[in-house]
Amino acid sequence: MSRVLLFAVACVVLASPLPARADDAEDKVVALVKKLGGEVTRDAKAPGKPVVVLDLAHAKVTRADLKELAALKSLTGLRLNSTNVTDADLKGLAAFESLTQLSLVATKVTDAGVKELAAFKNLSSLGLSETSVGDTGVRELIALKGLKQLGLDRTKITDAGVKELAALKELAFLDLSQTAVTDAGVKELAALKSLKHLHLDLTKTTDAGLKAVGALQNLTDLTLWGTGVTDAGLKELGALKHLTTLMLPGTKVTGAGLKELAALKKLTYLDLSETGVTDEGLKELVALEDLALLNLSATKVTDAGLKDLAALKSPTKILLHGTKVTDAGLKTLRAALPKCTIEPAP
Repeated sequence: MSRVLLFAVACVVLASPLPARADDAEDKVVALVKKLGGEVTRDAKAPGKPVVVLDLAHAKVTRADLKELAALKSLTGLRLNSTNVTDADLKGLAAFESLTQLSLVATKVTDAGVKELAAFKNLSSLGLSETSVGDTGVRELIALKGLKQLGLDRTKITDAGVKELAALKELAFLDLSQTAVTDAGVKELAALKSLKHLHLDLTKTTDAGLKAVGALQNLTDLTLWGTGVTDAGLKELGALKHLTTLMLPGTKVTGAGLKELAALKKLTYLDLSETGVTDEGLKELVALEDLALLNLSATKVTDAGLKDLAALKSPTKILLHGTKVTDAGLKTLRAALPKCTIEPAP
């Protein structure tokens, strides 16, 4: 090829418009998002550094604004928490085929809108907490076979809806706190063998429901705040060998039931606040060699029980607010556990 021809070709190449970077194409949308008080996250390693996550929580976003977001072709995460988003608005999100994370917490979404979410086949995380979604809407979610995280706390779901969730075999995180779910619904969760995090705070769960929970042997995190669980129910949790966090505040557990927890060798965080726990049974906690954070606030623990706490192997924080423990008792405990933060502070 002659030098003249090479030069001509070079001129053509140089004159040709360069492909628009993702940043350029998305500038208008990014400006809108910032005007609304939102935040964007770009993929710094991808060509053009496209926007991949968008957070519009608490923003006064309109339907027209949502339509503008369609320019974000690489979007994988979208947070619309505490906005005025409605069922009708969800139709406008259909363009985001790559969406894997969607949070609609405290929006005006209802069962009718959840039907639109079934189109997001790549969705792995969905937040519907504090919405009016109920059993009918939950039924639409079974199309999302890859769903791993689901927040349904403070929704209208009942046992009937929980039965539908049993089809989501990949669920690893499920929050049903402050719902009408009872033991009947909890029993349906036994089918979710991949479940690692289960929150049942302020539900009607009792000892009867814990038998099904005990079958979820991959659980690492279990919260049962304000439920009807007693010492008898704790026996069912002995099989949860991977459990690291157990929250039992406001339950009917007493010191006598603590012996059932000794089998949970990997436990690092245990909350027994606002329970009937007394000095009796505290010695059982010594078997929990990885226990780092222990909350005994608003229990009946006294100075007499502190000698057992002093034998804990690796505590980093112990909370004793609202107990009958004296300043002298706290001083002695601090001397025994110098690397542990003990509250109330001196």
